[in-house]
Amino acid sequence: MAAERIVTANFMLDTAISFCCSLNYFVLLVTMVDFTTTTFETGMGIAGLVTGIYVIGGLVSRLVFGKYIELVGRRKMLLVGLSIALLMSVAYFFVPSLAVLLAIRFFHGCAYGISSTCTGDIMARILPPARRGEGLGYFYLSVTFSSAMGPFIALVLRDMGDQMVFTVGLAMYVVSFVLALFLKVPEESLTAQQVREARGFGLKSVFQASAVPLAIVCMVFYLGYSGVLSFISPYAEDIGLIDLAPYLCIAISAATLISRLSTGRIYDVHGPNKLMLFSYATFFCGMFLYSQASSGMSYYAAGFLMGFGVSIVFAITQAEVVSMSPPHRYGVTMSTFSSINDLATGLGPMFIGFVIPILGYRDMYLFCLTFTLLSFVLYVTLHGRKVRGRERLAG
Repeated sequence: MAAERIVTANFMLDTAISFCCSLNYFVLLVTMVDFTTTTFETGMGIAGLVTGIYVIGGLVSRLVFGKYIELVGRRKMLLVGLSIALLMSVAYFFVPSLAVLLAIRFFHGCAYGISSTCTGDIMARILPPARRGEGLGYFYLSVTFSSAMGPFIALVLRDMGDQMVFTVGLAMYVVSFVLALFLKVPEESLTAQQVREARGFGLKSVFQASAVPLAIVCMVFYLGYSGVLSFISPYAEDIGLIDLAPYLCIAISAATLISRLSTGRIYDVHGPNKLMLFSYATFFCGMFLYSQASSGMSYYAAGFLMGFGVSIVFAITQAEVVSMSPPHRYGVTMSTFSSINDLATGLGPMFIGFVIPILGYRDMYLFCLTFTLLSFVLYVTLHGRKVRGRERLAG
């Protein structure tokens, strides 16, 4: 029974590090659009670029450094990522130009890419396989809580100035680095062949092929969702609900909390298909309601439905990807999955930033529903049918 425990000292430390890193991400995510447009007098398209280039940096770092997690060691790579993030967090206080801001955002994204890949890889390694879906659901509550607190903190502190927001972001990485010093991580004993493969520069050394189909499913899904948090403040102001904006993320995260506490065990016992169908339907209804919101009740209900749906899609696709990966490839698997997702969360705000002046906010969110439908079709085609086939054989 002891081997089946989920909550251990390392679990708590890794979850806390993930929370702090994610909190920094969400605080700055909401801040960057207003900071860029106000400080450098840019349009929404350039502001979207500043927001999205952070995620592009994460994509690059995952591709380049993901394979070194097993070679160098999970804990060492985590400390490297956190160290770079600390330097970039200090750099926000001294931004002389838009070009420098873009550079800071890119390298900060690289650091976050390394750190988040390491924390996810560490968690996949320390969880008992029979309870991995449940454990990952609990672990990603760190992102759930940070996605609620980060935007709330940013919107509440915006009247106190950007320096205060940057200070909170810096504090999160200081805490993360200190916690990482106490983390004890089991490392893989690689064979000579596995070391040669990891040191190589072929496609196999940086990509895990089994992760690609579900990563594409999640990427397309996030293309539609990426504009929600990135443009939460200007959209709320456009529809006259700016005073309610700080609390939308709480509604999203409350739903995420409920879904992850309740669906992880269901997934472990019954598999992914029914949960995925339910999550897509829930998210579709939430996004539609969000595009038409005109009151507090509809605004918060939309956030709740979106949060419930997006949390299940992400948690289940990631759990399925990990379950198909050999243990010594967890780092590359997590890197592959996250990198492909980064394309959506990085390019999405840029694309949406240029579409908003053409369609307006409401029609833009309706247009984004096409990505939700396409993602569901891809899931059924690329993975859902295989799951159904396995279930029939097992039955």
